[in-house]
Amino acid sequence: MKSKKQIILFDEDWFSNASSRKVGKEWVDEVVNQINGSGGIYLSTLRLWFDRFPLSNKHKKHLKQALESFNNYDHLGAVNELAWWQFINSFGWSASPIKAGNYKRPDFHIIEPIEFFCEVTTSNLSEKEKKLIESGEGAPLNHNVTIERFLRVVEEKVEQIKYGASKKKPSVLILFDYTTWSGFGTQLYRELANILLGNIIGFSKLPSELSAIVYVERKVLPEGNIVFSKDRSAVYHNPNALFKLPISVFQMMRQFLLHVEELQATLDQNKSVNWFWL
Repeated sequence: MKSKKQIILFDEDWFSNASSRKVGKEWVDEVVNQINGSGGIYLSTLRLWFDRFPLSNKHKKHLKQALESFNNYDHLGAVNELAWWQFINSFGWSASPIKAGNYKRPDFHIIEPIEFFCEVTTSNLSEKEKKLIESGEGAPLNHNVTIERFLRVVEEKVEQIKYGASKKKPSVLILFDYTTWSGFGTQLYRELANILLGNIIGFSKLPSELSAIVYVERKVLPEGNIVFSKDRSAVYHNPNALFKLPISVFQMMRQFLLHVEELQATLDQNKSVNWFWL
């Protein structure tokens, strides 16, 4: 009986192509430049996560293609999916990735601590902002513009969100932030709470099938380790949700309820550090 051939991520051919590139401003350029240090640690971490990811080789091919893409946005989206899988496993959840099908479905089926579905998505810089930054002009920092983009991302994921409701289970959107504000140490997470749950309830404009939004700032530390920010990540519960997500599910994170009622993390095993280490 033939053994399954392992898919190798970032193999010698990939590295040769990456090294021969004209240096630019994509993620791969920094990694190759630091391959004997932080860049090498970053690639090794992703290889390990990819090998552990419980999908068949057939279904891993698309993920491999995205991870190895030299395009920042394609790469980041795939890394975020793996990072979220690593995060939920670090808390001992029982879960499985959902195989891609003929119609849009969420990324993960969570079984324990409770059953629900979650879709991982990324909000990136707009092309206009990217060009301004690359030209050295910089992009204006505007919370409202950024949050409007977040809400548009939700609209793009309606089919995945409704999948959970069709099973009569909560649906959660995991929103990774790579907009202008991300990484500046601001409190955008609090302004997002004001928009979604304050006097003008933004959730009323979003699908009732959406149970909650989890806002995540992911960072690669100088030494190459991948982490989530404890200080600037948060959970927002939709007061209009058809199927409510219990607040006990995300005890490890800051949570917001109606009228911006804030619940601090109660399952933080190491409050002396600012990161969730993955």
